[in-house]
This record gives sequence, C-alpha cells and structure tokens, in this order.
Amino acid sequence: MALGDTTIIADVTEMLTTLLSDLDVTLESPAQLTGSGNEWAKINLYLYQVLENPHSKNQAWVTSDSSPGQQSSPPLALDLYYLLTPYASDAKSAHSVLGHAMRVFHDTGIIEKNQLPPALRLAVEQLSLSLCDLKLEELTRIWNSLQTPYRLSVAYQVKIVLIQSEIQRTVKRVEEKKTLYTGHK
Repeated sequence: MALGDTTIIADVTEMLTTLLSDLDVTLESPAQLTGSGNEWAKINLYLYQVLENPHSKNQAWVTSDSSPGQQSSPPLALDLYYLLTPYASDAKSAHSVLGHAMRVFHDTGIIEKNQLPPALRLAVEQLSLSLCDLKLEELTRIWNSLQTPYRLSVAYQVKIVLIQSEIQRTVKRVEEKKTLYTGHK
C-alpha cells in the first residue's frame, strides 16, 4: 500500500472492527440491522460522515527525497465519523454492549504508529479516536436521514486520515538572480 492509498477509509473501519473483536460487529446501515433468536447482542459501527480536516488545509507542497525536482500536492486530510449503536434482545444487554464498546474506544483513544495495523503504518503517524459531543437533536437528525426511529447511539470521530494526492509538479532551482534598480531624480 502506498502512502495514503484510497483504501485507507476501509482500512480504518477494519481496524476499529478489530478493536471490537470480542463483540459481534456489523457495518451495514443501522436502519437495516435486526436480531434473530432468543438472545443476541450486536454493536453496529456505521460510517455516517467524512469531512476534510479544517486544520490541515493550505499545507505546503511536499518535496520528494527520491526526486528532488518533484513536488506533490499535500494529502487530503480527513476526519471520519462513526455511529456506534448497540442491538440486543433486551435493553440491559444493549447497554452492556454499548458500555463495553465505549470502554474499548476510550482505552485506545490515541493509536500510535507502532500499534496500527501494517496497512495503516505507511499512511499515518497516529490516529485519534474521540467521542463526539452530539446532542439528542443532532443524533435524531442522523436517524431521520436513515428514515428509521431513533435508537440509543453515540458518535465517534477518527482523525487524521490521509489520502495522498496524485498531482505533482516539476520545480527548478533558481540559477540566476537579476536585480534591477531604478534611480529617482
């Protein structure tokens, strides 16, 4: 995988799924999730929004060490927003599943490069995983957009995910400098 390959969003989702490996994790739309049998408990991890990170805009072009005359456009820096929703045969089990998932995400709030899966190590130095402070009205809007009644859920933000640009330019060194002075009379 090259730096910031376009599969990086899927790689981050897979990493979060791996963090929750002791739970039954689903990735489909929460509007489509149902249970089966007498006892079941699932946690749904749904990527509901991807935004450009505002603090990473207007970065300088990057000069390649391997090609001194080439510069690359700065990478696209993204913040990923996930909805975490428990599904269980009863409310107590759903609350337990949600509490467990939230503890796992809290305990791994900063994921350093050496802790990242190999697919992500080339692209990012670290990932930050934080609970979003969404009010009930904001969560209800998300559920309304899914055309599904509201369910207990929390939102998490993962940042910064980088996708390398393919835009490059050739630059030349300054070889000669001319200084022209005009006199005032």
